[in-house]
Amino acid sequence: MSSGKSKKVTIKVMGEEYVIRSPSSREHMLEVGEYVNNLMQQLSERYPRMSLQKIAVLCCLNLASDLLTLQKKNKKNKGDS
Repeated sequence: MSSGKSKKVTIKVMGEEYVIRSPSSREHMLEVGEYVNNLMQQLSERYPRMSLQKIAVLCCLNLASDLLTLQKKNKKNKGDS
């Protein structure tokens, strides 16, 4: 995240609008919103009978898994230096 004053951006996820405040750039926040929306769309297509709430939790679990994997790789790479 960049430093500075928080900016407001409206993003759309699964047809719902969310107003996000962040010191990150507008472009970054829009990219994050698009990424989450795409992942949730993919999950809802893969599991059409699953509720939106369960799709959201599954999305969070997928994102957390990706984050933890990257953190472990980063930690390992720092240890190799």
